[in-house]
Amino acid sequence: MQKTLKVLLVTLVILLTLSLPTLFVNAGQLVLTNNSGDGNTTWFITGEQTMVMNGFDLTAKGLTFPATIDKVSIAVDTAVSTTPVDIVVYQDANGGSPVDATVAGQAQATITQGGVFTYTFPTPVTITQPVVWVGFYLPVDFKFYSDNSGSSVLSYWAWTPGSRFDITKLSTATVLGPSNGTAPVSLNMNGIARITAEISSAAAGVPTIVPVATGVAGSGQIASDPNTDLSPLKVYPPACDTLFWDSEDVGISLGGKYEPRCTAIWPGYAPGAPAGYVRQQMYYDITFYNNKGQPQNNAINIPITHCIMANPADIDRAIIGLASGSPRSFKILPTLRVGNLVCAEIDRSGGISYFVPG
Repeated sequence: MQKTLKVLLVTLVILLTLSLPTLFVNAGQLVLTNNSGDGNTTWFITGEQTMVMNGFDLTAKGLTFPATIDKVSIAVDTAVSTTPVDIVVYQDANGGSPVDATVAGQAQATITQGGVFTYTFPTPVTITQPVVWVGFYLPVDFKFYSDNSGSSVLSYWAWTPGSRFDITKLSTATVLGPSNGTAPVSLNMNGIARITAEISSAAAGVPTIVPVATGVAGSGQIASDPNTDLSPLKVYPPACDTLFWDSEDVGISLGGKYEPRCTAIWPGYAPGAPAGYVRQQMYYDITFYNNKGQPQNNAINIPITHCIMANPADIDRAIIGLASGSPRSFKILPTLRVGNLVCAEIDRSGGISYFVPG
């Protein structure tokens, strides 16, 4: 998902992978996004390098200043790995056109493949003004996705014919304007660039890591905001009716390249539970198929969030496990608690179940 659920899961994976003993989370606590639908349109850069950026009004976000942006993302169709991309975060005191916005932080990165590209700033970018613009200065032939819903006035383009403009001063661009069909850009995206950012402030709250088992590496459950948007989740067919998958991961992040399928397996066929855990209730077999209808045997580059509706008696301790390899064996995964669901990032086909310490 491009929302809080995905952000917290990624945060938890990073924290547990690095075995951090602290409960403080430095990743963004709020995702800035203008997107509202699942439909995609591909846009490409021609002629000269072009800045594409999204504006975000922070006034209604419940943030206090200074705030910090630590990650920015763009949904990529086709990358140009031979040319680095400039990444710029601008801040704007008065909103409207970003022509007078000032640079809060910038970086360069090489994008090598399609999917959602995320850049993490080594030092989070400090924001002190109520409007921010997140921009990617993209090379010729680069293709990116837009959400084909919503108001295109929130995505701006900037370029100078035949040359490069000074990205630290948007006023130096010969062409600067919204992508709603009006001059001088005169391009109507009929939607919004899939550019997002993660922002934090003291008022945004810090997720809490809740230990669920002692002495088991990688175990833990993170408590999510109860208002997390679960609308992208889709339930599998009736045989797997307590298992859900994230349609935005499949349709947007992976561009529809894979289709997840699920089969309920007799629990007696499940591999043994990892030491220190007891497997509960079901055992589902999930398989990712590519767009040629062939099962995907290797890990996919962008994981798909899966959520299990756990038994209410287990929900406070439930942890997801994935069985893979030959012979199959379970690996306990970083798990996010959202209401009566527990969720984890799944990057390969295998058997899925949930466990409790025991």
